[in-house]
Amino acid sequence: MLLGLPFGRILVGQHSVVLTEDTTAQVDWYIEGVEFSNCNCDYACPCQFESRRPTYGDCCGFAAVLIDKGHFGDVALDGLGAALLYAWPGPIYEGNGECQVVIDERADGKQRHALATVLYGGETNEGATHWWVYRAMSSTVHPPLFKPIEFDVNIERRRARIVIPGVLESTAGPIRSPATGAEHRVRINLPNGIEFDLAEIGSGTTKTMASIALDLQDTYCHFTLLRQSGKGVVRSR
Repeated sequence: MLLGLPFGRILVGQHSVVLTEDTTAQVDWYIEGVEFSNCNCDYACPCQFESRRPTYGDCCGFAAVLIDKGHFGDVALDGLGAALLYAWPGPIYEGNGECQVVIDERADGKQRHALATVLYGGETNEGATHWWVYRAMSSTVHPPLFKPIEFDVNIERRRARIVIPGVLESTAGPIRSPATGAEHRVRINLPNGIEFDLAEIGSGTTKTMASIALDLQDTYCHFTLLRQSGKGVVRSR
């Protein structure tokens, strides 16, 4: 077993998502859209700089994406939203975390199966996406939820509002100088990153009412255009 963590199956409606140790992409899939993510660390999130420990020792947060265009094999994913909630007692690489996918309730059975597979790290080369890593480092994998997702994100203005009824509420804006109150702009560029190339950084606040507890106040968040496939970040488009 990979890192001693369990794998198996998760039932998604009438479909079974297989979480296997041998995660090599067989199905051709692609997702492009705006992503917003908020975690409990300071604005300079240690994960982005390969620091040894999270700001406060543990790591928790969520990431949501609104898909502008995407497919999983011949299943179209355009216009759908999805999110992944996560938490670890220490740094991600030490494992023993938990995660849960939330999928747009408008998705039909095939689309739900496709999105659950991708966000739980399936049909993905080993270590190729952040979704794969989050799943591999989680010893507890909650069944997916199917909910309406209100997604309003502006990358350039560094503003966001994500609402998943009964699950999560999140808002974000620019970082502001504690001395002057003026907006402060910061970007992170990761030419070899597994999640994004370039992201705007802001200040996020998130509260959950679901299985994974989040209560974040003015912490790290990023806004980015996500381009992912089973082989990792797509940089040629």
